[in-house]
Amino acid sequence: MGIAYPYSQGNYTISALTFIVSYGTIRKNLPGCAKIYRERDGGHMEQIRDKALLERLMEEKGIGGFFSGSPQGFRLVGYKKHELLAAPDRPLKDFLFILEGSVRVYGLREDGGDYSVAQGAEQDMLGMMEFVRESQPALYTEALEDTLCIALPIEKNRAVLEKDSLFLRRLLEYSVRLVMLSAMAGRPGQRLAEKVVAFLRDVQPDHTLHSINAGLLQFRCSRRQLQRVVRKLCEDGVLKKVGKGKYQLR
Repeated sequence: MGIAYPYSQGNYTISALTFIVSYGTIRKNLPGCAKIYRERDGGHMEQIRDKALLERLMEEKGIGGFFSGSPQGFRLVGYKKHELLAAPDRPLKDFLFILEGSVRVYGLREDGGDYSVAQGAEQDMLGMMEFVRESQPALYTEALEDTLCIALPIEKNRAVLEKDSLFLRRLLEYSVRLVMLSAMAGRPGQRLAEKVVAFLRDVQPDHTLHSINAGLLQFRCSRRQLQRVVRKLCEDGVLKKVGKGKYQLR
């Protein structure tokens, strides 16, 4: 199903399962991306066969540093807006490191409605649950916009990754953060400002909110509410703006 797990290397952070971030520069660094999307007829993952671009992005984003070994089969892939990355009858076969775009993980109710489970965007990795569990919940993962990822085959690398101490440590960090997030969610009376500060202080290793979108599902609030709280926290000297839509705990 592709639960999103924020990966950590260099400027990346391990944080909430629902984390959303946005890079303002990634699109201009990928001049062929828009053309690739225009030429596609939709409905299928597109493999982008540009070895030089793949190697550059691997190095720039520090993805190799997620592993102590050398897993094989990295490739660059793209999904169109509303395309399904995974479904109950079509689970993920790859880890997906999201470079651009965003995805939504959701389930369907008996009445035909849906409910959100998680969202993921730049910095997030999908595929952790597929790696750990053989059976998966009946959930869907959909691209909310054109999405670019680096993919790594799960089964091809399973034997190596099961012995990779650095990779396994990421799984433990992931579990710990889920417990922390669950504890935060168990305080319904907490004010939004308190939730934002607690999240940045206790859960986010770099103490940074990378975009307003990053907090919408995390804090279960509207964009206007979060913008108002962030602005007030900046005025009070609790947060500082460190980039376009990016805020850090002082």
